[in-house]
Amino acid sequence: MAVIKRTKECLKKFKADFEKGLFSEGDGQVLKAWAREMELFGPKYIAESSEWRDHPLEREWSGYRASCFSVNGRIIYRIIDERTIEVCEVERITPAHNYKR
Repeated sequence: MAVIKRTKECLKKFKADFEKGLFSEGDGQVLKAWAREMELFGPKYIAESSEWRDHPLEREWSGYRASCFSVNGRIIYRIIDERTIEVCEVERITPAHNYKR
C-alpha cells in the first residue's frame, strides 16, 4: 500500500493545464486509475505492469520514475520511503512527453 503526495507545484501546474484543455476527462479517469492502483498495490506493481509502461529516469531525473497514462502523457514521481509504508510523491503530470525540468 502506498500514500501519494502531490507537490504544490504539481497541483498548481496540473490545474492550470487542465483548465487550458491540455488534459481530457479521459486523461483524468486514467490518472485516477493510476493513483488507485498505486495506493492499493504500490510502486512495485506499477513498475511491473505493462499497462503503465513505467520506467526509471536518468540524468537530471535520476531517482525518479515515469508512468505513461497516454501516448504522450507522463506522471513523473519518486518513492520517498520504503521502510514501513511506501510513499510516492508525484513531481509532475505532463500532457506531452516532456522531461525538461
